[in-house]
Amino acid sequence: MTKRAFSIGTDPEFFLKKDEGGQLISAIPHINGTKEEPAPLPNGGNIQRDNVAVEFATDPAMDKDDFVGKIQQTFKDVLTQIPAGHSLAALPSAVFDPKELDHPEAKRFGCDPDYDAWKMRENEPPCVQDKCFRSCGAHIHVGHVEGSGNEFLLEFPGMVAMVKTMDCMHGVLSTILDSSKEAISRRKLYGKAGSHRPKPEYGVEYRVLSNYWLKSPVTVMLMYSLTQDALKVVREGKHDELIASIGENQIQNVINNGLVDEATKILEKYVMQHLSEDSVHYFNEALAKIKNDDMHLTKEWELEEKA
Repeated sequence: MTKRAFSIGTDPEFFLKKDEGGQLISAIPHINGTKEEPAPLPNGGNIQRDNVAVEFATDPAMDKDDFVGKIQQTFKDVLTQIPAGHSLAALPSAVFDPKELDHPEAKRFGCDPDYDAWKMRENEPPCVQDKCFRSCGAHIHVGHVEGSGNEFLLEFPGMVAMVKTMDCMHGVLSTILDSSKEAISRRKLYGKAGSHRPKPEYGVEYRVLSNYWLKSPVTVMLMYSLTQDALKVVREGKHDELIASIGENQIQNVINNGLVDEATKILEKYVMQHLSEDSVHYFNEALAKIKNDDMHLTKEWELEEKA
């Protein structure tokens, strides 16, 4: 089967953690790049501080190996930018010590709006009850490539169809894989089903997922493969049938509330038939790693511990 070309990139967020004691600290004093002026990294991509988190962005990749390679190289470059004795913590959310939140930037939330593909409206700005609560996402940017048959990514109805289909695939499978209380707490504020930003110049930014999938090349390859599957479903006009078979409300309920058992039923009954062999393989490998507590960022990416 011919695989159609597309571009893919990501802009994940991570917390900074002291190696000794594991305390989370604000990245604001340590990272020079800002949302307005991200700092370029030596081998492509850029880095910035976002609230108290470290955020980096990869350059667009054109295939699976390129995507994995760009993320690994960006990780290595980012580690040269953070203070010695600290590392990146891939946590969906956390509660910070209040003294880490004194800077004005640490009190700024959700400056740029995103949108709900299901309700077809702008998402409400998050209302944080616990002023010390912070969260991290890892969004997927999907882009059209000329001659790929994915021109729908450049039109609003096609972007919405892609986001809804990614909810059926990326969102449902991530509900199974990313089921911690920290992940569910994050979804109460960010990353609800359908969250996205249209990117008319190239495609769409899918904003549902936390940073969990950046822990390992296995989950990165899974997200790449699922994106390929979702594009195929939309390109072949099968998305409406898939969505109707599951039910719009059920898709949103499962993702927003972290309903693992229901997500598993959806996967087995409705989604599995649309997945490639690669996606099934990577999902099963990721599930085994998570169940065995064998998915640790530094080990998985072969990153040297900072001195």
